[in-house]
Amino acid sequence: MKNIAFILLFLCTLAFGGLYVWERGKSRAAEMQVANLTQALDELESRAKEQEDRAASLQTRLQNTRETAIAKADEVAQLQQVITNQAEASAKAENPLANMFKSPEMKELVKTQQKTMFSGVIDKSYGAYFNGLQMTPEQATNLKDLFMKKSMVDANLGLSMLGGDTDAAARKEMMDQAKAEKDSIDAEIKQFLGDQNFEQFQAYEKTIPERMSLSMYKDQHTSGPGALTPDQEEKLVQMMSEERRNFKFTTDFNDQSKMNEDFATMLTEEKINQFQVEREQLDKQYMARAKTMLTAEQIPSFEQFLEGQRNMQSAAMKMAGKMFAPKSGGK
Repeated sequence: MKNIAFILLFLCTLAFGGLYVWERGKSRAAEMQVANLTQALDELESRAKEQEDRAASLQTRLQNTRETAIAKADEVAQLQQVITNQAEASAKAENPLANMFKSPEMKELVKTQQKTMFSGVIDKSYGAYFNGLQMTPEQATNLKDLFMKKSMVDANLGLSMLGGDTDAAARKEMMDQAKAEKDSIDAEIKQFLGDQNFEQFQAYEKTIPERMSLSMYKDQHTSGPGALTPDQEEKLVQMMSEERRNFKFTTDFNDQSKMNEDFATMLTEEKINQFQVEREQLDKQYMARAKTMLTAEQIPSFEQFLEGQRNMQSAAMKMAGKMFAPKSGGK
């Protein structure tokens, strides 16, 4: 009986123990599930907070962007108004181009560009002359500086006249002053070169317009059938210089020594048109002799080049004519 009771008690104990263990397991599982749910909830709350912060940041940036856009729109509107005012002022001005060149900043910019341009022009136009003198690099640099100094006299004169506020008497005074400055620089060049070399320099300088022109042709025809040989180039330079100096222009805009009179009376439409007719005649004389120096392939390209140069010169003179034309109302 005791054994049966003990066995029953043991079985009950096992049953209750198993039930306890099972319930305990369920409790542990529930606790773990609660812990996992709590962690997941914490993560969701953290992510929600991040989303809120990000949304707030985006809202702030959007507001700042909107305010910046409004400010920029105001700036653009103001800039457009300034441009409009300047355009209207230029339209009302009798000489918009001259008005532009009154700006000190514009003058300085043009001077800087001219120095760079003249440096290249001198190298190309006077290269053969430098080689003929067989100077040291230092001597060549010193001579080039004198040439640059002389070129800038004409450049500064042109800028002063582009201001448009000078009358005929003032322009003549500026041109006389420029001539005096160039004569002084020529005296320095003569002292540097000596009498004999200076005479050669003066003869060479008379061919500079043709050398500059042919330098532009060479830049357009560096290779191919239109390219010139050094011998062809020198022959063309001498021929064109001779033809130009012997041609009898009615009004010679190529000769600066004859440009001392009032530009308003020189740069009339009638005189410019007459010059263009005569310039075309001169180009025909160029071509008549050039055909003996050029190949059949070079002739069309050279003739086309001369026409382009003629048209470009015509446009420049017409612009100058408008600049120096008498102001309306006799002012």
